[in-house]
Amino acid sequence: MGTNLLSVAQVSQGGADTIVGSWLMPERQGIIEIFKEGDYYHGKIVWMMEKEEDGTPLKDKENPVDSLRSRTVEGLQIMSGFKYEGDNIWSGGTFYAAKKGMEVEPDFVIEDEDHLNIEISIFIFSKTLELSRVDTSQFYQEMKELNK
Repeated sequence: MGTNLLSVAQVSQGGADTIVGSWLMPERQGIIEIFKEGDYYHGKIVWMMEKEEDGTPLKDKENPVDSLRSRTVEGLQIMSGFKYEGDNIWSGGTFYAAKKGMEVEPDFVIEDEDHLNIEISIFIFSKTLELSRVDTSQFYQEMKELNK
C-alpha cells in the first residue's frame, strides 16, 4: 500500500501533463497517444491490433456519418478538449468510441504513473476502461518478434 500512495503522490507532483504519453487499451486492442495543445489534452489512435479481413487497417465502420465509414481508425483523433481538473482528473472533452460509433464525455483518472482509467457514464450505465502506459518502441519490437 505504501508504494501505491507514493505513486499517487508522484503523479500529483507531475500535475496536468502526467496524462501525456502512450496508453495501451485493454486486451492490447490499440494504443492511444495523448498530447497537449495549449491548455487542452487530446488523443489519437496510433496503432490497432484488429485489421480488416483483407489485412488492411481497420475502418471506422460504425460511424454514424456515412461518408466517414471508410476512414481508417489508426491515426484518428478520438479524444479532444480535455482539461485538467486537479486530483488526477481530466474532463470536459469528448471521446469517440470507434467500435461503437459514438461520442461520449468521460473523465480520465490517473490511478498511478502507469495506469489511466477512462470512466464513462451514460444515463444509468457506467463503464471503466483501464489503460496502461506503454513504451511504444519496446511494444512494437515485441509485436514484431511475436509475428515472426
